Amino acid sequence: MGFVLRLAQVAVFKDLLAALKPFDLRVTDLSVLLVIEATPGLQQRAIGDMLRIQRPNLVIILDQLQARGLVRRDPVPGDRRSYALSITPEGSALLQGAKAAHAAHDKKVLTALGDLKKEQILAVLERIAEI
Repeated sequence: MGFVLRLAQVAVFKDLLAALKPFDLRVTDLSVLLVIEATPGLQQRAIGDMLRIQRPNLVIILDQLQARGLVRRDPVPGDRRSYALSITPEGSALLQGAKAAHAAHDKKVLTALGDLKKEQILAVLERIAEI
């Protein structure tokens, strides 16, 4: 079972990477941008916890996204060591295109699932992820 799940994961990620290539985004970049867009002002630590990204790795991702002008770090009042994150207008524009590419990718995956319901598949995968 694990081997087949791994093959499916590789196929899904390969297709998703191809979909995100025109935007020069990796899967983790997209995930971070989506969380920032959905929760502007969230602190770095919270994003790392939500996405299960270790702090040093998240700092590198955010440095790269900030260098591209896609996200902004603002100091948190009263906490000199924390930053609140927000998406820039450039980041928002890029993200809109990436979301459309992601939606097309999702449609491909759902087509491959046939009659299976998306909610059921996600529920099963979430249970497996908790093992």
